[in-house]
Amino acid sequence: MKKIQCKKYVCLLAGVLLVMVLSSGCSLQQAGNASDETWGRSDAKEIDINSKVAGRVIQLNVKEGDTVHKGDVIAYIDQRDLLAQKAQAEANIKALEAQVRQADVVTTLQDSTSHSTLDTASAGIDTAQSNLDLAEKDFNRYQELYQQGAVSKAVFDGYKTKYEVAQAAYSQAQSGYASAQAGLLQTDVNTANADAVQKKLEAAHAQLQQIEVSLDETEIKAPFDGVITAKYIEEGSMISLGTPLVAVQDPTDNWVNFKVPETRLKEFRLGQQVTLLARDGKTKVTGTITDISKKSEFATQRATSERGDDTDIISFNIKVQVNDSFLRPGMRFRLLAGEAV
Repeated sequence: MKKIQCKKYVCLLAGVLLVMVLSSGCSLQQAGNASDETWGRSDAKEIDINSKVAGRVIQLNVKEGDTVHKGDVIAYIDQRDLLAQKAQAEANIKALEAQVRQADVVTTLQDSTSHSTLDTASAGIDTAQSNLDLAEKDFNRYQELYQQGAVSKAVFDGYKTKYEVAQAAYSQAQSGYASAQAGLLQTDVNTANADAVQKKLEAAHAQLQQIEVSLDETEIKAPFDGVITAKYIEEGSMISLGTPLVAVQDPTDNWVNFKVPETRLKEFRLGQQVTLLARDGKTKVTGTITDISKKSEFATQRATSERGDDTDIISFNIKVQVNDSFLRPGMRFRLLAGEAV
Protein backbone atom coordinates (compact mmCIF):
# COMPACT_ATOMS: atom_id res chain seq x y z
CA MET A 1 0.00 0.00 0.00
CA LYS A 2 2.81 2.36 0.93
CA LYS A 3 4.61 1.51 -2.30
CA ILE A 4 1.50 2.37 -4.33
CA GLN A 5 1.11 5.73 -2.56
CA CYS A 6 4.79 6.47 -3.10
CA LYS A 7 4.45 5.79 -6.81
CA LYS A 8 1.43 8.13 -6.94
CA TYR A 9 3.44 10.91 -5.31
CA VAL A 10 6.34 10.36 -7.70
CA CYS A 11 3.99 10.50 -10.71
CA LEU A 12 2.30 13.63 -9.36
CA LEU A 13 5.63 15.33 -8.76
CA ALA A 14 6.82 14.37 -12.23
CA GLY A 15 3.63 15.82 -13.73
CA VAL A 16 4.10 19.09 -11.84
CA LEU A 17 7.68 19.33 -13.00
CA LEU A 18 6.63 18.64 -16.59
CA VAL A 19 4.01 21.38 -16.46
CA MET A 20 6.57 23.82 -15.02
CA VAL A 21 9.08 22.98 -17.74
CA LEU A 22 6.49 23.38 -20.49
CA SER A 23 5.25 26.65 -18.99
CA SER A 24 8.79 27.93 -18.71
CA GLY A 25 9.43 27.02 -22.32
CA CYS A 26 6.29 28.81 -23.48
CA SER A 27 7.22 31.89 -21.46
CA LEU A 28 10.69 31.93 -22.93
CA GLN A 29 9.25 31.56 -26.42
CA GLN A 30 6.79 34.37 -25.80
CA ALA A 31 9.55 36.55 -24.40
CA GLY A 32 11.65 35.79 -27.43
CA ASN A 33 8.77 36.66 -29.76
CA ALA A 34 8.10 39.87 -27.84
CA SER A 35 11.73 40.89 -28.16
CA ASP A 36 11.45 40.42 -31.92
CA GLU A 37 8.48 42.77 -32.19
CA THR A 38 9.24 46.14 -33.78
CA TRP A 39 7.18 49.06 -32.52
CA GLY A 40 7.13 52.57 -33.93
CA ARG A 41 5.61 55.93 -33.20
CA SER A 42 3.53 57.96 -35.65
CA ASP A 43 4.07 61.57 -36.64
CA ALA A 44 2.46 64.03 -39.06
CA LYS A 45 3.23 67.15 -41.06
CA GLU A 46 2.64 70.12 -38.77
CA ILE A 47 3.86 73.70 -39.09
CA ASP A 48 3.53 76.94 -37.18
CA ILE A 49 1.98 79.76 -39.20
CA ASN A 50 4.01 82.88 -38.45
CA SER A 51 3.09 86.49 -39.14
CA LYS A 52 5.15 88.23 -41.83
CA VAL A 53 4.11 91.68 -40.58
CA ALA A 54 3.95 93.38 -37.20
CA GLY A 55 0.72 94.82 -35.81
CA ARG A 56 -2.45 94.12 -33.88
CA VAL A 57 -4.54 91.00 -34.52
CA ILE A 58 -7.96 92.50 -35.15
CA GLN A 59 -9.69 89.22 -36.05
CA LEU A 60 -8.91 85.57 -35.32
CA ASN A 61 -11.14 83.14 -37.20
CA VAL A 62 -10.06 79.76 -35.80
CA LYS A 63 -9.72 77.79 -32.61
CA GLU A 64 -8.03 74.51 -31.75
CA GLY A 65 -9.62 71.57 -33.53
CA ASP A 66 -11.03 73.62 -36.41
CA THR A 67 -10.66 72.26 -39.93
CA VAL A 68 -9.23 74.71 -42.48
CA HIS A 69 -8.74 74.59 -46.22
CA LYS A 70 -5.86 75.99 -48.23
CA GLY A 71 -6.36 79.74 -48.65
CA ASP A 72 -8.78 80.16 -45.75
CA VAL A 73 -8.11 83.39 -43.81
CA ILE A 74 -7.00 82.44 -40.32
CA ALA A 75 -6.47 85.97 -38.98
CA TYR A 76 -6.43 89.65 -39.98
CA ILE A 77 -3.72 92.12 -38.92
CA ASP A 78 -4.55 95.84 -38.62
CA GLN A 79 -3.73 97.55 -41.95
CA ARG A 80 -4.01 101.22 -40.94
CA ASP A 81 -0.30 101.93 -40.53
CA LEU A 82 0.50 100.21 -43.81
CA LEU A 83 -2.28 102.10 -45.64
CA ALA A 84 -0.81 105.39 -44.39
CA GLN A 85 2.63 104.29 -45.60
CA LYS A 86 1.14 103.39 -48.97
CA ALA A 87 -0.47 106.84 -49.35
CA GLN A 88 2.82 108.54 -48.46
CA ALA A 89 4.73 106.35 -50.93
CA GLU A 90 2.26 107.12 -53.72
CA ALA A 91 2.55 110.88 -53.04
CA ASN A 92 6.34 110.58 -53.07
CA ILE A 93 6.20 108.80 -56.43
CA LYS A 94 4.06 111.56 -57.95
CA ALA A 95 6.51 114.23 -56.75
CA LEU A 96 9.49 112.31 -58.11
CA GLU A 97 7.75 111.73 -61.45
CA ALA A 98 7.27 115.52 -61.75
CA GLN A 99 10.97 116.04 -60.97
CA VAL A 100 11.94 113.49 -63.61
CA ARG A 101 9.83 115.24 -66.25
CA GLN A 102 11.30 118.62 -65.35
CA ALA A 103 14.83 117.26 -65.35
CA ASP A 104 14.28 115.68 -68.77
CA VAL A 105 13.07 119.00 -70.21
CA VAL A 106 15.97 120.96 -68.72
CA THR A 107 18.51 118.39 -69.88
CA THR A 108 17.08 118.28 -73.40
CA LEU A 109 17.02 122.08 -73.77
CA GLN A 110 20.48 122.46 -72.24
CA ASP A 111 21.89 119.77 -74.48
CA SER A 112 20.36 121.30 -77.62
CA THR A 113 21.45 124.84 -76.72
CA SER A 114 24.95 123.82 -75.68
CA HIS A 115 25.63 121.88 -78.86
CA SER A 116 24.26 124.75 -81.00
CA THR A 117 26.38 127.28 -79.09
CA LEU A 118 29.44 125.09 -79.41
CA ASP A 119 28.92 124.75 -83.15
CA THR A 120 28.58 128.52 -83.50
CA ALA A 121 31.64 129.14 -81.33
CA SER A 122 33.64 126.61 -83.31
CA ALA A 123 32.71 128.31 -86.57
CA GLY A 124 33.51 131.70 -85.01
CA ILE A 125 36.95 130.63 -83.92
CA ASP A 126 37.66 129.27 -87.42
CA THR A 127 36.67 132.64 -88.96
CA ALA A 128 38.68 134.58 -86.39
CA GLN A 129 41.70 132.39 -87.06
CA SER A 130 41.44 133.04 -90.83
CA ASN A 131 41.06 136.79 -90.31
CA LEU A 132 43.98 136.78 -87.90
CA ASP A 133 46.21 134.91 -90.35
CA LEU A 134 45.37 137.38 -93.14
CA ALA A 135 45.83 140.44 -90.91
CA GLU A 136 49.17 139.10 -89.68
CA LYS A 137 50.40 138.63 -93.26
CA ASP A 138 49.31 142.14 -94.23
CA PHE A 139 50.88 143.59 -91.10
CA ASN A 140 54.22 141.89 -91.75
CA ARG A 141 54.23 142.92 -95.42
CA TYR A 142 53.37 146.59 -94.80
CA GLN A 143 55.77 146.76 -91.87
CA GLU A 144 58.57 145.78 -94.25
CA LEU A 145 57.35 148.30 -96.88
CA TYR A 146 57.16 151.04 -94.28
CA GLN A 147 60.69 150.30 -93.15
CA GLN A 148 61.79 150.54 -96.80
CA GLY A 149 59.99 153.87 -97.13
CA ALA A 150 57.63 152.46 -99.75
CA VAL A 151 54.46 153.35 -97.82
CA SER A 152 53.51 156.08 -95.45
CA LYS A 153 53.18 155.68 -91.70
CA ALA A 154 49.44 156.23 -91.94
CA VAL A 155 49.04 153.27 -94.28
CA PHE A 156 51.21 151.11 -92.03
CA ASP A 157 49.25 152.13 -88.93
CA GLY A 158 46.00 151.14 -90.64
CA TYR A 159 47.22 147.55 -91.21
CA LYS A 160 48.68 147.49 -87.73
CA THR A 161 45.28 148.38 -86.30
CA LYS A 162 43.57 145.67 -88.41
CA TYR A 163 46.06 143.14 -87.04
CA GLU A 164 45.39 144.17 -83.45
CA VAL A 165 41.62 144.00 -84.04
CA ALA A 166 42.00 140.50 -85.53
CA GLN A 167 43.99 139.40 -82.46
CA ALA A 168 41.29 140.71 -80.14
CA ALA A 169 38.59 139.00 -82.20
CA TYR A 170 40.44 135.69 -82.04
CA SER A 171 40.82 135.97 -78.27
CA GLN A 172 37.11 136.70 -77.98
CA ALA A 173 36.30 133.68 -80.17
CA GLN A 174 38.44 131.47 -77.93
CA SER A 175 36.57 132.72 -74.87
CA GLY A 176 33.26 131.99 -76.56
CA TYR A 177 34.37 128.45 -77.43
CA ALA A 178 35.48 127.84 -73.82
CA SER A 179 32.09 129.06 -72.59
CA ALA A 180 30.32 126.70 -75.02
CA GLN A 181 32.38 123.78 -73.72
CA ALA A 182 31.42 124.73 -70.15
CA GLY A 183 27.80 124.57 -71.28
CA LEU A 184 28.34 120.97 -72.35
CA LEU A 185 29.73 120.18 -68.93
CA GLN A 186 26.57 121.65 -67.41
CA THR A 187 24.57 119.32 -69.66
CA ASP A 188 26.48 116.40 -68.18
CA VAL A 189 25.65 117.67 -64.69
CA ASN A 190 21.97 117.97 -65.60
CA THR A 191 22.00 114.45 -67.02
CA ALA A 192 23.57 113.10 -63.80
CA ASN A 193 20.92 114.91 -61.74
CA ALA A 194 18.15 113.46 -63.91
CA ASP A 195 19.61 109.97 -63.48
CA ALA A 196 19.73 110.45 -59.70
CA VAL A 197 16.07 111.47 -59.62
CA GLN A 198 15.18 108.46 -61.80
CA LYS A 199 16.91 106.13 -59.36
CA LYS A 200 14.98 107.70 -56.47
CA LEU A 201 11.78 107.08 -58.42
CA GLU A 202 12.69 103.44 -58.96
CA ALA A 203 13.44 103.05 -55.24
CA ALA A 204 10.08 104.63 -54.39
CA HIS A 205 8.27 102.16 -56.67
CA ALA A 206 10.11 99.28 -54.99
CA GLN A 207 9.10 100.62 -51.57
CA LEU A 208 5.46 100.87 -52.68
CA GLN A 209 5.59 97.31 -54.00
CA GLN A 210 6.92 96.07 -50.64
CA ILE A 211 4.15 97.90 -48.80
CA GLU A 212 1.55 96.29 -51.06
CA VAL A 213 3.08 92.86 -50.35
CA SER A 214 2.88 93.59 -46.62
CA LEU A 215 -0.76 94.61 -47.01
CA ASP A 216 -1.49 91.25 -48.64
CA GLU A 217 0.27 89.54 -45.75
CA THR A 218 -2.05 91.13 -43.19
CA GLU A 219 -4.40 88.33 -44.20
CA ILE A 220 -2.92 85.20 -42.61
CA LYS A 221 -4.01 82.24 -44.73
CA ALA A 222 -3.86 78.46 -44.33
CA PRO A 223 -1.03 77.02 -46.47
CA PHE A 224 -2.78 73.66 -46.92
CA ASP A 225 -5.85 71.68 -45.88
CA GLY A 226 -5.53 70.68 -42.26
CA VAL A 227 -6.57 70.95 -38.62
CA ILE A 228 -5.65 73.68 -36.14
CA THR A 229 -3.73 71.87 -33.38
CA ALA A 230 -2.54 74.87 -31.36
CA LYS A 231 -3.41 78.55 -30.92
CA TYR A 232 -0.66 80.81 -29.58
CA ILE A 233 -2.29 84.27 -29.56
CA GLU A 234 -5.64 85.87 -28.86
CA GLU A 235 -7.65 88.41 -30.82
CA GLY A 236 -6.38 91.92 -30.02
CA SER A 237 -2.80 90.80 -29.35
CA MET A 238 0.11 92.93 -30.56
CA ILE A 239 2.53 90.77 -32.52
CA SER A 240 5.93 91.30 -34.05
CA LEU A 241 7.41 90.02 -37.29
CA GLY A 242 7.72 86.22 -37.18
CA THR A 243 5.33 85.66 -34.26
CA PRO A 244 3.60 82.23 -34.52
CA LEU A 245 -0.20 82.49 -34.50
CA VAL A 246 -1.40 78.89 -34.80
CA ALA A 247 -0.16 75.41 -35.66
CA VAL A 248 -1.72 73.51 -38.56
CA GLN A 249 -1.47 69.76 -39.04
CA ASP A 250 -2.08 67.90 -42.29
CA PRO A 251 -4.00 64.73 -41.32
CA THR A 252 -3.31 63.13 -44.69
CA ASP A 253 0.47 63.50 -44.53
CA ASN A 254 1.62 61.17 -41.77
CA TRP A 255 4.10 58.40 -41.16
CA VAL A 256 5.50 55.99 -38.57
CA ASN A 257 9.16 55.84 -37.55
CA PHE A 258 10.61 52.47 -36.56
CA LYS A 259 13.95 51.70 -34.96
CA VAL A 260 15.09 48.51 -36.67
CA PRO A 261 18.14 46.58 -35.45
CA GLU A 262 20.95 46.08 -37.92
CA THR A 263 20.34 42.33 -37.83
CA ARG A 264 16.96 42.87 -39.56
CA LEU A 265 17.87 45.77 -41.83
CA LYS A 266 18.20 43.57 -44.92
CA GLU A 267 14.50 42.67 -44.63
CA PHE A 268 13.51 46.19 -45.75
CA ARG A 269 13.97 48.28 -48.89
CA LEU A 270 12.84 51.66 -50.19
CA GLY A 271 9.41 51.53 -51.84
CA GLN A 272 8.43 48.38 -49.97
CA GLN A 273 4.83 48.28 -48.73
CA VAL A 274 4.32 46.98 -45.20
CA THR A 275 1.43 46.35 -42.80
CA LEU A 276 1.21 48.04 -39.40
CA LEU A 277 -0.95 47.00 -36.44
CA ALA A 278 -2.34 49.55 -33.97
CA ARG A 279 -2.27 49.15 -30.19
CA ASP A 280 -5.89 47.96 -30.17
CA GLY A 281 -4.69 44.76 -31.85
CA LYS A 282 -7.34 45.07 -34.56
CA THR A 283 -6.71 48.10 -36.73
CA LYS A 284 -4.28 47.56 -39.58
CA VAL A 285 -2.90 50.17 -41.96
CA THR A 286 -0.52 49.87 -44.85
CA GLY A 287 2.35 52.16 -45.71
CA THR A 288 5.37 52.55 -47.94
CA ILE A 289 8.97 52.74 -46.79
CA THR A 290 10.19 56.13 -47.97
CA ASP A 291 13.44 56.43 -46.02
CA ILE A 292 16.02 54.16 -44.42
CA SER A 293 18.53 56.19 -42.45
CA LYS A 294 22.18 55.97 -43.44
CA LYS A 295 23.29 56.81 -39.92
CA SER A 296 22.67 54.59 -36.91
CA GLU A 297 20.44 55.83 -34.10
CA PHE A 298 21.63 54.02 -30.96
CA ALA A 299 22.38 50.54 -29.61
CA THR A 300 19.17 48.50 -29.63
CA GLN A 301 20.78 45.69 -27.65
CA ARG A 302 23.85 45.88 -25.49
CA ALA A 303 26.44 43.14 -25.57
CA THR A 304 25.58 40.38 -23.08
CA SER A 305 27.14 37.06 -22.18
CA GLU A 306 23.71 35.40 -22.42
CA ARG A 307 23.48 36.30 -26.10
CA GLY A 308 27.01 35.14 -26.63
CA ASP A 309 27.96 38.37 -28.37
CA ASP A 310 30.60 40.86 -27.29
CA THR A 311 29.35 43.79 -29.45
CA ASP A 312 26.26 46.02 -29.34
CA ILE A 313 23.50 45.73 -31.92
CA ILE A 314 22.73 49.17 -33.32
CA SER A 315 19.46 50.37 -34.85
CA PHE A 316 18.50 52.41 -37.90
CA ASN A 317 15.40 54.53 -38.42
CA ILE A 318 12.90 53.42 -41.06
CA LYS A 319 10.19 55.84 -42.11
CA VAL A 320 6.91 54.33 -43.31
CA GLN A 321 4.67 56.84 -45.06
CA VAL A 322 1.04 55.99 -44.31
CA ASN A 323 -1.14 59.04 -45.14
CA ASP A 324 -4.16 57.64 -43.30
CA SER A 325 -6.53 59.94 -41.39
CA PHE A 326 -6.72 57.31 -38.64
CA LEU A 327 -3.20 58.16 -37.50
CA ARG A 328 -2.54 60.74 -34.82
CA PRO A 329 0.94 61.91 -33.82
CA GLY A 330 2.30 59.81 -30.97
CA MET A 331 0.27 56.65 -31.67
CA ARG A 332 2.15 53.35 -31.46
CA PHE A 333 2.16 50.76 -34.23
CA ARG A 334 3.75 47.34 -34.58
CA LEU A 335 5.47 46.34 -37.78
CA LEU A 336 4.01 42.97 -38.64
CA ALA A 337 6.73 40.49 -39.52
CA GLY A 338 6.17 38.56 -42.70
CA GLU A 339 3.29 40.78 -43.76
CA ALA A 340 4.93 42.93 -46.36
CA VAL A 341 2.29 43.80 -48.94
